[in-house]
Amino acid sequence: MNDDEQIVRSALAAPARLPEDVMDRLGDERVTVLLSAATALALRRRFQTHPGRTRILEFTEALQARFPDAAPLIKPIVIEALVGFAFGESELADGASPDDLRTALLVLPYAVISEEDLEGEDLDRFVTEVLQSVYASEQ
Repeated sequence: MNDDEQIVRSALAAPARLPEDVMDRLGDERVTVLLSAATALALRRRFQTHPGRTRILEFTEALQARFPDAAPLIKPIVIEALVGFAFGESELADGASPDDLRTALLVLPYAVISEEDLEGEDLDRFVTEVLQSVYASEQ
């Protein structure tokens, strides 16, 4: 398993528990690219079409209920920005700070994919799709 795959699999296995040695080797920029791709793909799987503000707020409230310790860090404006990004919107919402976005990227891949209970070949396919999207964007 290469470092990219290890980051993606770790992000899907538990929120905010990435291997520090791998993160150090890859650097913040690469880790952010991998987490962004995993988040976008997870959100597109979850919603399939752009959900609109009401469904995003309902989703955010459900995340806050599932992760009460992290609830203050799960901000609707940030979730809305990431959902928009997942569906091709290039503008981030005003008020979504880089720190808030990074926090959401550490939580969302796990939060969304854990609802689907992906395992085995299905999980492998998801990881492969994330990595392929990253590698394709680099060409």
